[in-house]
Amino acid sequence: MIALRRQSPIAVVVIALLCMSCWFAPSARAQETPSEVVDNAAVFVDGRTFQITRGAPTEQTISKIRTLRARPLGPAAIVFRAGDKLYVIGAPLPLQGDIGAEGTDAYVTASEEPPSPIHVEYVPPKNPAHQKVYEMVKQRHTLETVRQIFSPFILPVDLLIRTTGCDGVPNAWYQRQGRLPTVSICYEYLQEIGQSMPKDEKSPMGATMADAICGQLFFAVSHELGHAMFDIFDVPVFGRQEDAADQFATFIMLQFGGEQALGLIDSAAYGYRGYIRDLKDKPQVTLPLAAFSSDHGAPEQRYFNLICTAYGYDAALFAGEMDKIPASRAKKCKFEYGELKFAFETVFLPHLDHEKVKRVLAMDWFADASH
Repeated sequence: MIALRRQSPIAVVVIALLCMSCWFAPSARAQETPSEVVDNAAVFVDGRTFQITRGAPTEQTISKIRTLRARPLGPAAIVFRAGDKLYVIGAPLPLQGDIGAEGTDAYVTASEEPPSPIHVEYVPPKNPAHQKVYEMVKQRHTLETVRQIFSPFILPVDLLIRTTGCDGVPNAWYQRQGRLPTVSICYEYLQEIGQSMPKDEKSPMGATMADAICGQLFFAVSHELGHAMFDIFDVPVFGRQEDAADQFATFIMLQFGGEQALGLIDSAAYGYRGYIRDLKDKPQVTLPLAAFSSDHGAPEQRYFNLICTAYGYDAALFAGEMDKIPASRAKKCKFEYGELKFAFETVFLPHLDHEKVKRVLAMDWFADASH
């Protein structure tokens, strides 16, 4: 589910690592260094007129940092203009004073990565019946894991992911709370997932209850984060937003490859299997007219879209479910995955830290789901 407020386009550029002396040449440093920004003061740069306005010091600045969700840039930053756009990048800080013995500048670098723009929050439940699920997701650091997995996205704004009570309504959605992009997952929804998952049995591809809960939750969060990414990066979407968010989530899960991808897709599909269990024996399905008015696809459609995309990604790995896909659709699955891959790479590759992508995909995130 989504509630969007379209923003103006955001320019993002991928910049190769430059020799810092190109920016801070020792001979030019004195002339190019601007005057000091005193404590509690601010500098405002208008991205349209490129005029610089200095803000007067105020004792209230520190109290506003949390409200504005401001975060430190690290030891230094470079702001530069290219054409009609302004860009900012974190940078090592050149040391003042003596230059190294061999004529090279010395730099202070950050001891750790800058704070993540993705924030997580476990809102204490209002309903005592949700205390157990609240404690479970918090103790397992569920949202922190999601934050790490999505950390390769280079976000120009902060993003909040939270679990919260929803007054009895099982739901998950994305919308901006004020100006803050926010993904909300209801405790009622998490509870519903647990109640609908296999207890003692395994799914056709082997998903246990813990596997299925993990996969269903990750699919739901990734779906809502798909909405968030479309909004934050102003991605134009043809067709239904809900279908596009499903495809975004499916693509993310498949990138883990092998057993992790198999387990996640199998678990995400489990929730839809009740709708198609007797499809072969009872191929004629009757639905009320209202079922066709939703902005979400029917569960049967979402199921077939999910496993067809997976089959297109790796026909051998996902062969176990293919007997349920009509041959007329199965032969198109590879093309469908190729189209999805092309769309994702065209839109999102410029917004990814590719070294972080490699580190994230190399980890076995879901190995402990059953513990």
